[in-house]
Amino acid sequence: MATLAELARRHSILDEERIAHLQGLTGCWGLLADLSFADLVLYAPTADGPGAPMVLLGHVRPTTGATLYRADLVGQVYEPERRPTVVEALDSSKIVSGVVPVGADRHINLMAIPVNHRGQAIAVVGRERTRPPDRPRSELERTYLAIFDRFALMLEQGEFPYPDEDRFRHRTPRVGDGLLLVDRAGRIEFASPNAVSLLHRLGWHRGVVGARVEETGLGSTMLRAAFARCSSVIDEMESGNEVAVISHCYPFLEGGQPSGAAVLLRDVTELRRRDRQLVSKDATIREIHHRVKNNLQTISSLLRLQGRRLGSEEARDALEESVRRIAAIAVVHETLAQGTDGEVAFDQIVRPLVDVVEEGLSSPLRPVEFVVEGDAGVLPARVTTTLAVVVTELLQNAVEHAFHGRKAGRVSVVLGRGSHGLLVEVADDGTGLPEDFTVGDCAGLGLTIVRTFVEGELGGSIALRPVSGASGTVAEVRVPAEALVGAWEEAQEPVAG
Repeated sequence: MATLAELARRHSILDEERIAHLQGLTGCWGLLADLSFADLVLYAPTADGPGAPMVLLGHVRPTTGATLYRADLVGQVYEPERRPTVVEALDSSKIVSGVVPVGADRHINLMAIPVNHRGQAIAVVGRERTRPPDRPRSELERTYLAIFDRFALMLEQGEFPYPDEDRFRHRTPRVGDGLLLVDRAGRIEFASPNAVSLLHRLGWHRGVVGARVEETGLGSTMLRAAFARCSSVIDEMESGNEVAVISHCYPFLEGGQPSGAAVLLRDVTELRRRDRQLVSKDATIREIHHRVKNNLQTISSLLRLQGRRLGSEEARDALEESVRRIAAIAVVHETLAQGTDGEVAFDQIVRPLVDVVEEGLSSPLRPVEFVVEGDAGVLPARVTTTLAVVVTELLQNAVEHAFHGRKAGRVSVVLGRGSHGLLVEVADDGTGLPEDFTVGDCAGLGLTIVRTFVEGELGGSIALRPVSGASGTVAEVRVPAEALVGAWEEAQEPVAG
């Protein structure tokens, strides 16, 4: 379905500034729908001048009552005679109420509210509902409708929505969570039953109506800030570790001056308790990775001590290779100890791996230049650990076998990520491979480890080939996309609208 901005650009005469203003309105108008117990629809003119057709840019249903429309109305174009009340409100820049037929034997009550922006009506919000019930309304219903009327006047005067309201969209409580009606002096004129219950949990056990907001435990900073800024303010407070409350203050403006406010309240105690549990869990996981890294370093130190006592050069070399493999795994755990989500940007791993190999095998007599290029994105820890060992083995093989008879060399690591999966290339400018060389016939421990990890654990493939047009060897590791489950794929998903 097309977004409001797309529909407005396609069917209306609104410029980008006005479209942004309407987007701010639709970002918070669920509040208005709940207060009015009615569907709200947003109309915009399709052309200049009186009597132009109107396109419906938005529709929101109330959570406090039944909707009039089960179908999606967004995108429909209405001729003036079908919505004369809407046309009149747009032309006069005044609120207009009336009855509109929507079928052969069905009528709705329509309150057309002009949306003024910079002194001009740019659209109309229609409150559409069936005939009000004959029964007497409760105090809660009367209060909600009275608050809606105050917001309607602010829309007519161009004082709603507030600037920067969109930043609060994901945190805003709903009307049903709890509502306070506050006067200009900060005294509570009305409190919904859910709001009263929440204040009781905060420790306020006296009468709520007539009390000042700061006396109830909510504090006065939020209210003062809303009145000073003439804009909505959201705040969160905790009473010890027992109760956590989000409060959202909407000031009523008359001629640019605050005349009171509506305060929405929501109990988020359980959410914050779970947040604390997650923080504690993350800290525990990080500590485990840190201890694993330290234990691996201890093992490396023990192997080095053992290597110094061995008389066999071959045995010492084998232990040194093991130390480098352990160091590669330790690098991964050190990085994971600094994060919180169990996933790592592989680029952060490759450079320390290069340092491990460079420190162990390179020397001033035979310097090797290492280069890292490309981007592998974010990988899960299990994949990162396996690839770290693979890259270490390939780097070690390149340094040990590619530069016989050479005083210097160059090894590059190239990373690539796409819909096909992950590509890792380790290339050197050395002497190249023997003509009869095949990976499958190689009995060396390093390549055996690489094949086992890539093919067995990652479901990928490994290939060695000559460098095209030059001397040297390229080790090419491919990992399929299905093995790379993590945040990178989610981050790449297109966002609608």
